[in-house]
Amino acid sequence: MNQCTRCHTPLPVDGRFCSNCGTPSGELEHACAPEPTDDLRERLARTLVGRYEITKLLGRGGMAVVFLAQDLVLERQVAIKVLPPEMSHDAKLIPRFQQEAKTAAKLDHPNIIPIYRVESEAGLNYFVMKYVGGGSLEQLLEQGPLAIDLTRRVLREAAMALGHAHKRGIVHRDVKPANIMLEADGRVVLTDFGISKALEGGSALTGTGNIIGTPHYMAPEQAKGVEVDGRADQYALAVVGYQIITGKQPFDGSSHSILYKHVFEQPPRIFETRPDAPADLGAALDRALSKEPERRFATMEDFAAAVSGERTGQRTVVISPVKPPSRGARPVSGKAPRRKVVWGGLVTLGLCAAIGGAGWAALHPHQAAAPAPAPVHVSPVTPPPAEATTSPPPAPTTAPPVPPVVEPERPSPAAKPKPAKKEYALLTVASEPWGTLYLGNKEIGPTPIADYPLPVGTHRLRIEQEGYRPKIETIVVSGPNPIRRRYSLEPAGPP
Repeated sequence: MNQCTRCHTPLPVDGRFCSNCGTPSGELEHACAPEPTDDLRERLARTLVGRYEITKLLGRGGMAVVFLAQDLVLERQVAIKVLPPEMSHDAKLIPRFQQEAKTAAKLDHPNIIPIYRVESEAGLNYFVMKYVGGGSLEQLLEQGPLAIDLTRRVLREAAMALGHAHKRGIVHRDVKPANIMLEADGRVVLTDFGISKALEGGSALTGTGNIIGTPHYMAPEQAKGVEVDGRADQYALAVVGYQIITGKQPFDGSSHSILYKHVFEQPPRIFETRPDAPADLGAALDRALSKEPERRFATMEDFAAAVSGERTGQRTVVISPVKPPSRGARPVSGKAPRRKVVWGGLVTLGLCAAIGGAGWAALHPHQAAAPAPAPVHVSPVTPPPAEATTSPPPAPTTAPPVPPVVEPERPSPAAKPKPAKKEYALLTVASEPWGTLYLGNKEIGPTPIADYPLPVGTHRLRIEQEGYRPKIETIVVSGPNPIRRRYSLEPAGPP
């Protein structure tokens, strides 16, 4: 029985390809040219013999190939990313690749993949990094959109990792689902830090079809070829978030048409495809997808707080009006306040009984001398002198039983009337395209705005966007019913 020329697996009699590695049998070997990846694997294996054992191919892209390998010294699995030899002819590319990879290796963050070694030997340029066995976000998205809570966690952890890099002067420039890995425990890990920046400026990448970054996730300023900062990564991560929620990328088509749309067109609204998406999450992604970098979040930490649902900024969802507690409603605690309440009640009861008895005696003076069965003691507390001077002639010491006087419940002298309840209506505004919302002369922010509290009264709403006619409406709030508005902005036309 014949054996595979590569892995020595027995071949069936009529077998044309090896069932283990796919290598063609001897009769077809002359007709099938070897794969470039196979040549690169064998070359890398010869270079790393005794240190790493190449196990299998993990993935390949336009700029690098990744292999799974076994670290023979430390006895652990690692991933090795190699630049193909044809990309190593540019004398400017290799030093930049090595420098940026070394810079990325200095990043120490739980959501950034560690880089162990950066090497250049035997004509190969590669680096060794931690192997993440959970798969990439790109593979997970093949099953469809993710749950909202998982979406928030992925975006937040990725944003915090990018913020850590930005503070150290490193811009990723190629944020996409393929570069967002998930550990087996669900932790997010970003890969390929600094690689895109290293490749920028290499003359070998200026040919047709070679671009810096991935068109579907490229920020407008990056598509224009101008200098970028961390806000370009924020835009790319917002595109990833859009894809996670809706299951598709905001723009599609050829590379050139996608870049054009990133620069000049607004993406479709998230809630049109995913109505159950939270308004705050959609608003955060819309802001991060702004064409102008200055309209996005100032830092990735701000973006992380917004997508995670933390309450920041001017907008606050008011569930019920907040009113200061009145003094009369303050809870009573301690012995001294309790004694004050008890003595106050006794004084009031004594006054009511004395005044009632005096009034009864004044109306029935002829019965004043009638013997009483027993004396009635009203209260150990005597009325103040001021009350005694204004009362009728003093009643006899012995009097008939005084019927109980029921006084209506009166508020405590210290209690103040409660302030009138201030009602709010929750305002939700969306527009196509997005615009800046103003209430009166106050700038609220870019649309959509969700659950903004409006007090009862009349409010002047205005939406402005460059190149479009402003949309103005007067809204009268008379109660707590929610108010929702959706506008289509009209182009301003020629001046």
